[in-house]
Amino acid sequence: MRRFGLCFLVLGGCLSNPSVEVDRQSVDMPAGTSSNVTVSIDGSPVEDYSEVLWLVEDPGMVTVAPAWDGKHLRIGGNIEGTTTVHINSHGQTFDVKAHVGPPALVKMWIEPEVVATNVGGAVQVKAIAVDTLFHIVDVTHTSRWTVRDPDVATLDMNGMMLRAAAEGLTTLHATNGESSTVVPITILK
Repeated sequence: MRRFGLCFLVLGGCLSNPSVEVDRQSVDMPAGTSSNVTVSIDGSPVEDYSEVLWLVEDPGMVTVAPAWDGKHLRIGGNIEGTTTVHINSHGQTFDVKAHVGPPALVKMWIEPEVVATNVGGAVQVKAIAVDTLFHIVDVTHTSRWTVRDPDVATLDMNGMMLRAAAEGLTTLHATNGESSTVVPITILK
């Protein structure tokens, strides 16, 4: 009878699965970036990903790998679209929807870096940016432009010509989404 009870305890312990959780049901990221997902077993973040399997429906769209900290799965967005990452551990499967949007701007600048001209003169300007895919893009016509002191200079949006109206100092600002930049303007006699 003791052996039967001991076998029942041993088998019972083998048949119970730990509790598995994934902290996110979806991730949304610009192309060229990544997002972390935490997988927990019995309330503790996984540190040994040999216990976790994953499958991506469209592996060209996103990639999945353990993050450098060892406590997260990193889902990286390669190309725009939506796919599903299936995460499995101890017989439990979780679906994480992954949406990859267009690349986001990382850094933006105005060319030329300094605008200097005489009253009545004109200088052509443009806005350039680097995105999360490391592409250099012209964002001149998709940016919002302002001149701090329109009495000193104005911007003709059609030809992107900054026209000097009066002697003085001001600044030219360009904003595109969450990126922005500014250059000084010097107008001489």
